[in-house]
This record gives sequence, C-alpha cells and structure tokens, in this order.
Amino acid sequence: MRYLYEEITFSEVPDETTLCVAISGCQIHCKGCHSRGLWEDKGTLLTLEELQRLLDKHRGITCLCLMGGEHDIDSLTELFQYAYKKVRTAWYCGLDMIPKDKIGILQYLDFCKLGHYDQELGGLASPVTNQRFYRIEHEGNGDYYEHDLSFKFNNKENTNEN
Repeated sequence: MRYLYEEITFSEVPDETTLCVAISGCQIHCKGCHSRGLWEDKGTLLTLEELQRLLDKHRGITCLCLMGGEHDIDSLTELFQYAYKKVRTAWYCGLDMIPKDKIGILQYLDFCKLGHYDQELGGLASPVTNQRFYRIEHEGNGDYYEHDLSFKFNNKENTNEN
C-alpha cells in the first residue's frame, strides 16, 4: 500500500487535529472524483516504520486519518492496530459498507466515513449526501456502537464538496 501525500487538517474529523494520509491505488473511481491523482498506485510505501515516521514528524496531532485503501483492508487494519495505541484513528472509506469479513477493522477505529462520492448528492457538507461519518464507541466487552456525526459537516451553502 502506498500514499501520495500527508497533510494536517482541522475539518476532516470534528474537534481533532488530524494527520490525513492519502492512500493511492483507489479502485472505486467515483464519477466527479476530486482526487483522480489517487487512482494510480504510486507514492511512498506505507509500512509500520513509515507510519511511525509520520507520527513522529507530526507530534501535535490528536488523530490519524487514512483516506482510501479499500483495496487492501488487511494492511489498513494492521496500520490502524498500530496507530490506535498512540492517537485516535479515522478511516475515510469510499465503500458504502465494510465487507462482513473485514468488519474487524472497526475495533481499531474511533471514526469512520462510509460512502462513495456521488456527484449529484455531494460530499459530507451536503445535506442530501449519501456519505455518513460515524464516531465508533467501544465497549469493554468488544462490542461497539456507531454514532452518526454527519450533521457536523452539514453546510447548506456548499452542497457539492466531498
């Protein structure tokens, strides 16, 4: 798995200073995609060592958000398992649902955005979007609950951002 760039944001995960890492090799190819540069599998190899380097480089962050990577959920799970012990974790997933055999990834996530980008419905800022943003609440017994926080992105003036 490779990533093309990383950046600090304050808007991708509400109330968090987030290091967003853009995973390349996207196979979803949404119509109207604003990140077509991520369709090719190129960039820096994202190993556990590279992830630690990024975390060290950006020590002030409160959350790590991996954006994409649906083509290798097993590798993502390993990365989130490592990072979950250090910072809050978020996944911007372009799938409408996590495959049942990969649902274990949720145990290492604090936040998860689900849903492909639909150009007609807009991104998370649109009041009619198909995308959902969840906070994952973990119970001590291994259970978890999803709390829909999509409303925190709603911006009626800007209905076509993703």
